[in-house]
Amino acid sequence: MAYIGNTDYYSRVAGGDVEGSSIMSAMGERESIGTTVSGEDVWRYSGNVIGVPQAIGDLMTIQSTKAADGVAGTGVIEVRIHYIDVADGLEKTVDVLTNGTTTVNIPTIRALFVNDMYSIDVGSGGVADGEITVFQTGVATNVFNVISAGGNKSMVPAKMVPTGYELILKGWHATEAQGKRCAIRIRSTDMNNELLAGVFGFKDTVYLSKSSSGNLPLNVRVPALSIVKISAWAVVNGAEVGCGWWGELKEL
Repeated sequence: MAYIGNTDYYSRVAGGDVEGSSIMSAMGERESIGTTVSGEDVWRYSGNVIGVPQAIGDLMTIQSTKAADGVAGTGVIEVRIHYIDVADGLEKTVDVLTNGTTTVNIPTIRALFVNDMYSIDVGSGGVADGEITVFQTGVATNVFNVISAGGNKSMVPAKMVPTGYELILKGWHATEAQGKRCAIRIRSTDMNNELLAGVFGFKDTVYLSKSSSGNLPLNVRVPALSIVKISAWAVVNGAEVGCGWWGELKEL
């Protein structure tokens, strides 16, 4: 379907009517943020930092904390993982059947980053019964992404820009819900369009305490293979943050 008239440009991008462009977005939540000096990444997992595969790529494994997340259970039966393939730097997907608390290895695929994970088949409960993680094979503490109990999609606002593309960050937002003053910052592994692997530079910041920022406009260029994420620095323990970002992913 072609858009006509004065339809907003980004509506046309979202509708697939701008060749070589699409919308990239992410959202996340984190409860009980502490006063960690280096900040805590906003995501639905206990660890302070979102796991990143090695530069040579990592094999992936998934596992739930509950037996009901499996082909014979009432929770999540199958998930789809979006990942950046180390072989060519492009985003691809793989569908994986869950097996409850038993680990399921994903053979041959080596991920440079995990961009998303969500349910594509569920049992009678309709949502994850436990916490479903995807992590580095053999290193269960290096968690790349997670679906929380009671959910069907990861709440991890971190994504890597694929090879052959650049991301123009257009906006982001954040909310702090517990009245615990918190600095919330959107970050990526680049500065001035130079990729800086492992170094998360700040792109914008907001202080919040039981309030919402509303939409915060950006026009920030992020190069291929850079990782975008959002982190929080709480003044006192117990901050609770929800956030999200979006931008135009442009083919070079």
